[in-house]
Amino acid sequence: MNKMQLISEVTPGKGLTRRKFLAGLAAVGVVTNFNPSGLIRKKQTTSTRRVSVCIFSKHLQWLGYEGMAETAAEVGFDGVALTVRPGGHVLPERAEDDLPKAAEAVKKVGIEISMMTSRITDPDDQNTEKILRTASKLGITHYRFGYWYYDEKMSVLDKLKEVKSKMRGLAEMNKKYRIFGGNQNHTRERYVGSSIWDIWELIRDLDPKWIGFQFDTGNAFAEGAGGSWKTNARLAAAHTKMMAVKTQAVWGDPEWKKNIRKSGKSGKILTPDELIWYFRLLKKTGFSGPISTHYEFLGLGGAETDKRKITGTTKKGVLKILQRNLKILREMLSKAELI
Repeated sequence: MNKMQLISEVTPGKGLTRRKFLAGLAAVGVVTNFNPSGLIRKKQTTSTRRVSVCIFSKHLQWLGYEGMAETAAEVGFDGVALTVRPGGHVLPERAEDDLPKAAEAVKKVGIEISMMTSRITDPDDQNTEKILRTASKLGITHYRFGYWYYDEKMSVLDKLKEVKSKMRGLAEMNKKYRIFGGNQNHTRERYVGSSIWDIWELIRDLDPKWIGFQFDTGNAFAEGAGGSWKTNARLAAAHTKMMAVKTQAVWGDPEWKKNIRKSGKSGKILTPDELIWYFRLLKKTGFSGPISTHYEFLGLGGAETDKRKITGTTKKGVLKILQRNLKILREMLSKAELI
């Protein structure tokens, strides 16, 4: 039986849902060439796509695996930054069972798990190796660490010494499972890494192939809006294999400016020109890692955080905002010749 005959066996009809229809096409190996609504997209190769632009899956926490995957593909993302953490899409203790399910849902719609967002901070934690081993088997190549915190009962240098030991162990485990672990510079006074320099000191002698930064431009700007964020970005660039970008309401429409929820302690917003500067910096380093998009402004009905249900808006309304911001982000990346 040829492919056309097989397709006729799974043609949509009464009693056959669209999802079953697409699954049938996948079974005969033609789904990547069949695109009834723009949802299923032929996956680009590394020769045609330099970086993966993905959505932080906490913004799709109101959807299950299949809904999350289909929505990410429909908006136009290359993949998802999947939450594998307490309260996330995949619970750490369920990673061996549930991570493959999430990966299968994403694979079906022709996108990828570009990275995981985890709470991993200790190589000896009971879930750490299980998560990394499972992710490696599924072809996931990047993940974000959890956070370490400064404690006033411990000196700053003693805390860094403690964290350094953890990072060495994680770097060794990352190498074993061929996966990169990135530190997100998160703004808050107790976070190890918010100032960039502390993380740099911890990883400077570790192999950047396995451990480094998920550089967060929004948090870096919030900590150094006077201009030091650029110096920090340059310092971290060679060890930056993944990044997070806070998409801004004002990119799409001026009236969205009133909906900004978090723009940093300075009250200023990272402009498109400043982002393009940063993207060009990454281009010089040969950056090819995933870019995780974070939508942290109001008007998304709870999707701006990790709500299990959106209110005051519709799925269509949320997708419209995501698509608009993604389009503008891609234009900036293109201008910087990063994609």
